[in-house]
Amino acid sequence: MANSKKIIISIDKAGYVKAEISGAKGAACKEYIALVEELVNGKAVDETLTAEYYQQETGQSNESPISNQQ
Repeated sequence: MANSKKIIISIDKAGYVKAEISGAKGAACKEYIALVEELVNGKAVDETLTAEYYQQETGQSNESPISNQQ
């Protein structure tokens, strides 16, 4: 079975959003946080990194090439 990723999003009565990412190792979890920020039209104000963050994703690089060339 493939490594499944999961995002659990909770919104309290005051409108604060909490997102928990599991199954995304290394810096890949940051991509999911960006997705949640886009979905709720907000910015992360606090984060707690789990042990998964310090692991390498199997078969993938944590590097993301970025270019602003037009």
